[in-house]
Amino acid sequence: MRKMLALLLAVLFVLTAAPVAGAEQTTVLTVGGWPAGDTAFKAIIPAFEAAHPGVKVELVFMSTTDHHQQLATAIAAGSGASDVVMLEQAWVGRFKDGAGFENLLAEPYNAGELKNDFVEYKWNLATSVNGEQMIGLVWDIGPATLFYRRDVFEEVGLPSDPAEVDELFKTWDGFLEAAEKVYIPGKRWLVPSASYLYEWFWMNRDFYNEKLELNVEKEGALEALNAAITMRQKGLDAQIDDMWSNEANAAFGSGAIASVAAGCWYGGFIKGWIAPDTSGKWGVAHMPGGLSTSNWGGSYLAIPSQSQNKELAWEFIKFACADAESQNTMFEAVDYFPGYIPAWDSEIYSAEDPFFGGQKTRELWVEIAKNTKPTFASLMDSAAEGAMQTAVRSGLNENKTAEEIIADMKARIENDTRDDYEKMVELMEDAGLM
Repeated sequence: MRKMLALLLAVLFVLTAAPVAGAEQTTVLTVGGWPAGDTAFKAIIPAFEAAHPGVKVELVFMSTTDHHQQLATAIAAGSGASDVVMLEQAWVGRFKDGAGFENLLAEPYNAGELKNDFVEYKWNLATSVNGEQMIGLVWDIGPATLFYRRDVFEEVGLPSDPAEVDELFKTWDGFLEAAEKVYIPGKRWLVPSASYLYEWFWMNRDFYNEKLELNVEKEGALEALNAAITMRQKGLDAQIDDMWSNEANAAFGSGAIASVAAGCWYGGFIKGWIAPDTSGKWGVAHMPGGLSTSNWGGSYLAIPSQSQNKELAWEFIKFACADAESQNTMFEAVDYFPGYIPAWDSEIYSAEDPFFGGQKTRELWVEIAKNTKPTFASLMDSAAEGAMQTAVRSGLNENKTAEEIIADMKARIENDTRDDYEKMVELMEDAGLM
């Protein structure tokens, strides 16, 4: 009897442990990135999983810096990366000419078929120097605008209507006039740092042209630098170099700093965590000083070559980036402006935004996106940006002239980009472009 019972239990164990014929196996697709991309993805993941039974999307998110550093380590090691990864614009430039990511122009992806549906300047930035490889599909873009406090402007007698603000800020004299009116010693300023007036000229990171010539004195830049010097000499800026610091965020929320320039995605940050209780107090204008068609940032989705789920990863990327409904669902969730042009046909782009005083901000951003031109990207851009910021900020602190700051900047950039410049020359020569 005991033997019979033992045999029966053994049979039941085997039957229970054995896989059931036809049972679905769950495939986990990992997606890595940084906030608020996770909020955007959560808005579309249910629809993606419903369309792909047996698939579960798992988000692996951390700070922007930690994400990219960990990703760089994983690419070098050949393991440890997510199946799909977000790439910030500056990091795309580091990876696009090397190995480690799937070439989305090649089979079986054939992303080139989608090219005309995406903004040209962002598409080009993810394409290798020789034009044969593209490592990331455009997710979002960052039409650059000035976010300003309507309530503060009205208090000091400045215009608060966006069109009137545009008119005043066409010249740096108008911008400095506003800085003087807003200013309360030790309490209120127009901008975090005077250095931004010059730094805004390189939101597009176009430090070099197609001949690899450094272009830190392009049209309008010297005037902006002199305006920055004047602003600092008069003490009209808050002298907060880091617009992401807790100090700056608190000042934006309280109105102690009355404006901030950024890509349109920053509007979502203001609403979400910087100043959520300030609805109706903000307006959005074109960039000052004639910088009306700039783009700041934006991201891509890429597939590391080490991914074990490449086909599914591509399905997710297409679903997220090349589908108007998905793009607009994410846009409404986090203000990540679509780089996918067909998405702009939605009625949501003509809607008023109560947080920004009923302004049709999306119409403004579409206009800027349509008029932004492609720029040349290089391996040196990130290092050049850091050297430029150091030269400007230290120059303002030391009361240097514009000419002295530019000279220091050129020397710093040349020193900090030497190795990358040599690599870039090789890439250009191999591609037959030099």
